[in-house]
Amino acid sequence: MTEQTPITNDPVILAPGREQRPNVFAGPPCPFCPGAEDQTPPEIARDGQPWRVRVFPNRYPPTEHAEVIVESASHDDSFDELQPDHAALAVALTFDRYRAIEANYVSIFKNHGRLAGASIPHLHSQLVGTSFVPLRAAREGEAFARAARCPLCDVREHPIIAETENYRWIAPRGSRLAYQQWIVPKAHEHDLAEPRELASLLQWSARAMRGISDSFNWAFTTFPHQPRGHWYAELFPRIAMMAGYELGSGTFINTVDPVDAAKLLSDASNPDRPAPEAFARRGA
Repeated sequence: MTEQTPITNDPVILAPGREQRPNVFAGPPCPFCPGAEDQTPPEIARDGQPWRVRVFPNRYPPTEHAEVIVESASHDDSFDELQPDHAALAVALTFDRYRAIEANYVSIFKNHGRLAGASIPHLHSQLVGTSFVPLRAAREGEAFARAARCPLCDVREHPIIAETENYRWIAPRGSRLAYQQWIVPKAHEHDLAEPRELASLLQWSARAMRGISDSFNWAFTTFPHQPRGHWYAELFPRIAMMAGYELGSGTFINTVDPVDAAKLLSDASNPDRPAPEAFARRGA
């Protein structure tokens, strides 16, 4: 159910049933592991037999349209530990489900670890469809529509962590949170594309963030109704809780200079392994 805030009428999703979500951090069994398929709603899609990636409706949905993408059969995998083709498959299947959900707006996000809001440690992402465009995406869509020039078509003034042929991985100068990152397509695209290269960058980022914190989030902001929009993925490790000033004012205090964050993330992203295919690494 959706309500609105009293003054500005911003949408708020009320989902009391989500209080019943299991806390698998407290111990097994895990409903996402092979052999426990009957503990989830009937699957929507899978890849492989036995499966490598599996999709099913969220048993505790915040809205009518909510899906879970379990990205590995192994309980202990992290996204950066997947083989490159497996990671690309997970991202491609997520994109397929994003396009299939019939909702006004579909959010893609990952909660990894307790501080990031995960209740189940098994590797997974989520899709949530809403009847409204979330406030941030709506405001940014309006900003793109007003702009004389797209602010994301050239992000070279921001510290660049790394890039591929089609994406740049940056630490925005106006980062709201410590070690916040964006992955931005170089081409002006308002909706999702190029999953394989994106998967490589997500793996590098996950590896770097796990060196900073056991918990991290990522989320995609897309503009399906605004052709002048330019989609991006936002990623950040969870190292501090929002306090009274942030919650009360809506203004963030970032304790890490994005230039320093970019260098640390670049150094931490892949200290031992060779770069993924098509990855042209650059210092910040």
